[in-house]
Amino acid sequence: MSKNTEMIKSFMKVMNNNQTEISLVIPDMYAQSVYHINYKLLKNKKYKNLIFDIDNTILPVNDINVPNDLIKLFKELEKDFNICIVSNNDKNRVIPVAKALETGYMYKAGKPKSEAFDKALILLDSHKKNTVMIGDQMLSDIKGAKKYGLYTVMVDPAVSKHDIKTGTQRILQKIMMKKLAKKGLFKENEYYDRK
Repeated sequence: MSKNTEMIKSFMKVMNNNQTEISLVIPDMYAQSVYHINYKLLKNKKYKNLIFDIDNTILPVNDINVPNDLIKLFKELEKDFNICIVSNNDKNRVIPVAKALETGYMYKAGKPKSEAFDKALILLDSHKKNTVMIGDQMLSDIKGAKKYGLYTVMVDPAVSKHDIKTGTQRILQKIMMKKLAKKGLFKENEYYDRK
């Protein structure tokens, strides 16, 4: 099954009130941005590895200009965590960002498929119980990582503009979020550190 087919199936299950699927798309932690994540809490919970998505998580879509604030954040985090970036985007997008951040990387990862996370853990030389996935997409980053057994942190998208690759997912996510909000399960901009 392709990653897009898997995401659409997941969306349909959420819309049909499948409780297992709903639990997989709701993140363990929700923060405004990567700069607002409670990394101290993650460290205290004994997490040692951080996997970051790129598009609209750490940078706006298709932007390869890495700001000094992001470089500074990654350097600070490297004192306590092993870090890699894992993206479904291509190498022309991923490699310049990884080089600027001096971190390991994977491109064309295939999230939410479990193989993407298998490869990320090989890259980190670690295991799932002490690894966190940080992303902005419920249907790829969060669902794939939770199903795999990782702790998940969702952030709001870096910008509201999307391209063809991320736009469809964002539309589906907005629809899901409205449904989850009506059920009192997840509300946009209500950030939390629970679990």
